[in-house]
Amino acid sequence: MNCNLQASGGTGKQVAKYLATSLLFLLPYLLPAQSLAAQAKVDHIHGVADFRSPQSLDWQRLHTGDSLSEGSVIRTSDNSDVELLTSRGHRFVVRSVTQLELTSLREDDTQGHLESGRVLSKVKHLKKNEKFAIQTPTVVCAVRGTEFEASANSQGSVVAVFKGIVGLTAAGSVNEMALHAGQMTSVHNGTIEMPRPIPRLSHAAATESALAHAARHEVGLDMSRNQVIAAAAMERRLADYQEGKTLMDVSGKRVRLEEYIVRPAANQFKFVVLDERGQSQLDYFFYKGTLNKNLPTDLSVAIKDLSGKLGTTAPDYYLTAYEMGQSNTQDSIHDTATGGHLVKVTQDGSGNYILSDPTDPTNTRTVAAAQLQSDGTYKIYNPLADSFSVVSAAQKTAATQFGVYLPENDTFRDLAPSDTLWKTRFNSYEHDINNIAKITYLKGGSLSNVLASTLDANYTYAGGFVIPVVQTDPNNVDATITNYYGDGTFESYRTVLINDQGGIAPLSAFSGISSGAQYKGELLKWNYEQQASATEFQGRKIDLVVEPKIFLKSGLIN
Repeated sequence: MNCNLQASGGTGKQVAKYLATSLLFLLPYLLPAQSLAAQAKVDHIHGVADFRSPQSLDWQRLHTGDSLSEGSVIRTSDNSDVELLTSRGHRFVVRSVTQLELTSLREDDTQGHLESGRVLSKVKHLKKNEKFAIQTPTVVCAVRGTEFEASANSQGSVVAVFKGIVGLTAAGSVNEMALHAGQMTSVHNGTIEMPRPIPRLSHAAATESALAHAARHEVGLDMSRNQVIAAAAMERRLADYQEGKTLMDVSGKRVRLEEYIVRPAANQFKFVVLDERGQSQLDYFFYKGTLNKNLPTDLSVAIKDLSGKLGTTAPDYYLTAYEMGQSNTQDSIHDTATGGHLVKVTQDGSGNYILSDPTDPTNTRTVAAAQLQSDGTYKIYNPLADSFSVVSAAQKTAATQFGVYLPENDTFRDLAPSDTLWKTRFNSYEHDINNIAKITYLKGGSLSNVLASTLDANYTYAGGFVIPVVQTDPNNVDATITNYYGDGTFESYRTVLINDQGGIAPLSAFSGISSGAQYKGELLKWNYEQQASATEFQGRKIDLVVEPKIFLKSGLIN
């Protein structure tokens, strides 16, 4: 589901295709640094866990007895844990829904980077000059022979010490605070709170209670129904925008819909959707965008140009990263993107597109708008979506017309040679289904930034390739996009526009629309519904309904 929606001009069929494709993401991860060092052995696994070696972009299933080299990344699923034993005899107990990178496994230096989740460290007595540390995005935990547990999420970190002493240094600080056995503390916004006693529970239960409380303040993936509802209730208290209503979905089921937009950090916004169908079904979605600078008081000022901007002047705000998640509390779709930057798009005299990096004048390329193929078809480049498609000669003219919005007069027109278009591209992406990587890419070569992802990045697909198939209803705003992967799996997204009674919008509803006011007026009559299914879902679906009103109020739709 794409939050950066921008109205397309043209026929109802173009609108239908746009509505379908705009609700999909492809997304990324960074390749961990390579290193030569000792290994850690998988001593025990409960549940399901995966790992990624420093030489690979692919996640692989982890098994008891496997050896992991320095630079490997471990990822555990819900209700799972992994116990690792290093050659020095130190142990890591990687808890459920955790991602840990083994950054150093040397004889005199053992270190891990905890991106998210929880890890219990059982450290043998350290030799002279030997180091052991766990680092999170907000704190470094350096120990001297101890047993402690650390947790990290987007809100900060929590550390609890059971034996020995841990020296804590907040990110960006040089001051260390000693945390002694029986104490715990929280770290957020560069501040380490005063130590407090660990509750009188077992090690695991005490830490689970404190860390779970800290982690569940924000709606995320791998949460139970009650955890999602509780976290959403806390987030809504600080929401900039909120909407909600009850309606019927396309299958005739009654849906209680809640939507809100909050600011998790000074330079972030987060859009959340909750869909409840009785007491048995909860589907939810979130999109968190990180921008190049802090948001202004009026959120719409910052996010109105995130889907693109026409004009010679670059937008003030753009995305540097984003995270998207959707779930039915059993299955999940998770997309991430990093390395966001602006790309300037213009047309030359031949109608081809010139893509350039405003931060690096040497980084530029020309992409053919329509390239004739040997079979008589044409390969079309879409600069708005940064994608290619193949059409017949008869379809060429229509396929090379891309509707863009002009905010100064609230109208639409096709992208023309005189235009300058600014779009955000990302240097890395990952798209996961149930914690299995399906599509990833990383910036290739020595480029400073990606200009066109299909040309400048190295893609990896499940099974080696993907075949997308688009099916549209000839009369209604009802489209289905299915990705078939080389490993025999698929994922499918049916997107429809419905009224509050579950009736599907006819294509004629958007025919002849030429102004933003007309588009917005018509859009307010309808709701988006997207039904996602995949091989890994085993017949289940993630069924999301979204009301466009919150997009219009916040500026997410121009």
